[in-house]
Amino acid sequence: MLNIAICDDNIDDLSNMTSLMNDYVNGHMDKSILKYTAFQNALDLIAAIEIGEKYDVVLLDILMPFMTGMDAAKEIREYNHDVKIVFLTSSPEFAVESYSVSAYYYAIKPIWKEKLFILLDKLIDEIETHIKRSILIKSKTLITRIYIHRLEYAEINGRIILYHLTDGSVVEGPGSMTELENLLSDNCCFIKPHRSYIINMAHIDTISQRELKMQSLALVPISKANNAMIQAAYMKYSFKEQETFNNP
Repeated sequence: MLNIAICDDNIDDLSNMTSLMNDYVNGHMDKSILKYTAFQNALDLIAAIEIGEKYDVVLLDILMPFMTGMDAAKEIREYNHDVKIVFLTSSPEFAVESYSVSAYYYAIKPIWKEKLFILLDKLIDEIETHIKRSILIKSKTLITRIYIHRLEYAEINGRIILYHLTDGSVVEGPGSMTELENLLSDNCCFIKPHRSYIINMAHIDTISQRELKMQSLALVPISKANNAMIQAAYMKYSFKEQETFNNP
């Protein structure tokens, strides 16, 4: 299910958006395709996020009192790097600034039904694809979704797996190396340089004889028996990525 937040201080615009959302949901056979929550100011939106509410998409007005949509977007990015931020505004003057918060889209009001529905279709398709490129980590109290492109490397410590993410955070979960390898088996970007580590080749900085330096500057050991295999695998991966870049 897609979880959407709509934030606009103009009650007429907010009412229009919620009406369009209802039309969109009712137009799909699967009524559980999305849910949305409406906010009339950015402070309430940020408060909801601070207590743990997670949104896939935020539809955000910019010109609001107390806290502007742009300031709210900067706050949201502190909590969530993956949320799709869509600005809905009457002014084009913030379009360039929207890049600083990695906005997904910048739409000028009024928001028409056809335009919004096309946008929502595209968002749902991209988010579903994104979710397929993720893994769920279960601990005693939490279930955490980790997106593959944000996993730098993982290591085994006893019966605990430590998932090191690109933002510097670490997620812990129970498991074994065999379970970890099976979990990541569908992703060609992962390789095992050492019996206790699996790394994401997309985040390698340099490779030496005995260790890998990741882009975070973390050092991961390479067992002597794996050195040639690691270098060959990384060369193959790098050439494949270059071909993808040159032939999108």
